[in-house]
Amino acid sequence: MGVTGRGLFVSIMVIMLASHNVLATSAVGLTDSLSLSEEDLGLNGVTIDSDATTAVVYGKEGYVRVLDANDPNQQVEMVWNGVSELHDADFHPGGQTALIVGDHGVVLRYAKQDQSLERAASDVSLDYAKITSVAWNTAGSWAYVGTEEGQIWRMRAAEDGGAELHALSASGTSEITAIDCHDTIMMCVVSANVEGIGIIERDHTFTWVGGTGYPWTGVECPSGETPYCVAVADSQIIAHIELNPEDISASIPSISRLQNLDLYFIGIDAQEGDRTLIATTPTSLVEHDISLNGSYPWLEHSDIENLNLSSDRIVGTWATGKDSGWIVTSRGYLFQYVPTLSESSGLLSLWIVIAIPAATGLVVLCLVYLASPKKMQDWTIERIGNEDERKYLARRRAKQQRKRR
Repeated sequence: MGVTGRGLFVSIMVIMLASHNVLATSAVGLTDSLSLSEEDLGLNGVTIDSDATTAVVYGKEGYVRVLDANDPNQQVEMVWNGVSELHDADFHPGGQTALIVGDHGVVLRYAKQDQSLERAASDVSLDYAKITSVAWNTAGSWAYVGTEEGQIWRMRAAEDGGAELHALSASGTSEITAIDCHDTIMMCVVSANVEGIGIIERDHTFTWVGGTGYPWTGVECPSGETPYCVAVADSQIIAHIELNPEDISASIPSISRLQNLDLYFIGIDAQEGDRTLIATTPTSLVEHDISLNGSYPWLEHSDIENLNLSSDRIVGTWATGKDSGWIVTSRGYLFQYVPTLSESSGLLSLWIVIAIPAATGLVVLCLVYLASPKKMQDWTIERIGNEDERKYLARRRAKQQRKRR
């Protein structure tokens, strides 16, 4: 291989390595942080209202705290007459109330208007069950709750101030790990430890549709703009579930596994549009884009310098903008994430757009050069060869002309 050929390969390697470094960088950085308590709160999650102004965190010993979603320093700790651990919560589509569920059949209702927190159903009516998941249906007319034993109920407020409850048929026998309902399609997705993925239809008919044998840890229906929900299982598994009210068979999960990731998926939340953020352990965030059916590093563990985050477990996130928002950890820390500087992001994006085609072009050029006849190689040396190569070419041509004479 000549000097020119070696130069082409060096250029290719430089561009490829630069592109790899760009792609390996976190999409966001951490700025502000705060702690909700000096003690380990044992939080289990966070829910946010439809207009993204109020967030509610909840966890062990009945802990509930209401935060301003844009400025979490503004907060109110809620008090109720119980200490049962709380496992899940969901805001009503109207955004004014939220249900919070937990051990011993506890269902609480938080009301934004008067900042009240009270029981929404009696413990005995829910068999003192450990309630692990809750979600309001699309219309906000019923809420679905799932239990550790695999039961699913639909419930709503009754005229007597209690709750009207009905068990769904075909419930499972393993823990209901998550429930989420689509914003515009009257269907909900359920995940369970053993039975897999199930669908609740408009008329409350429940059907298991697939995904058996995966340890599902979360479900998210991020946007009304696409007829898909996403489920994740801890072993890097992602499932797309299409919602078609006319054909339940379309909801059979499309399952894939992300390769070469030393991570476990522990939860999923909406980010913006049809994008979601998957929380992992070791601590990091992975973005999953439904429309692109692609997953990308969002906040890499190696980029987290704060030990309060890197050594903790992410229990939830909420968005405050396209690429910004807050992270909540089990111990009660909050971290704000923001995109990298717009100028840098623009340059990095431009570099990726330029570098990859350029590298491809150089590969093709190098292969053409190495496989080309002498005339092509001579032409290349004339155009981009160095001084020594051009002198060598001139001497060779002069020698060839003397031979012809």
